[in-house]
Amino acid sequence: MEKYTRLFDIIYFQKHHHPKPDALCYKVNGKWKKYSTDECIDHINRFSLGLLELGVGPGDKVALISTNRPEWNFIDIGIMQLGAIGVPMYPTISEEDYAYILNDAEVKYCFVENEELLGKVRRIAGRVPSLKGIYSINQIDGADHWTEVLQLADPGRKEELEGLMAAVKPNDLATLIYTSGTTGVPKGVMLSHNNIVSNVRTTLSQ
Repeated sequence: MEKYTRLFDIIYFQKHHHPKPDALCYKVNGKWKKYSTDECIDHINRFSLGLLELGVGPGDKVALISTNRPEWNFIDIGIMQLGAIGVPMYPTISEEDYAYILNDAEVKYCFVENEELLGKVRRIAGRVPSLKGIYSINQIDGADHWTEVLQLADPGRKEELEGLMAAVKPNDLATLIYTSGTTGVPKGVMLSHNNIVSNVRTTLSQ
């Protein structure tokens, strides 16, 4: 791959030009857990395939509420590879804001980091008709875990996934980022792949 034009292209560009044994690192119980470039791509692709099994496709919205961690990248990029749209949300906003954003974006699935966030979303889930499921990133008793989506992956649909990836254009919507709502209800900022990739390119050219 000689260039990247969509956000999910970047990890494949790294694989072809700068593969790393520690592309992503995260401290777990005081010890560093490292993911190589190939391991990142494997997680991302399996997540995309798992979402396909859940019925997620182009234009669907999937929410993510978490602090920075490797799983954030696997989930976010896995969403975008389908032509679906990621809706990241602040971990610190109110339940009312979560209800508003999930409804405004018509979110299908929501991935939350921890028990506190799971509780917030569960309490308003009944008011979000589009919401089909909530998954946790941390292991929580009684909660669906994000790795269950990985386990749904059907390798037989890899060609279908590749077709969906090929269909995503640089100016297609990549993410909806909601404002903090300081001047009323939160507003969804529509960002294309090119909106963000152009920033990456400009930064690297300095």
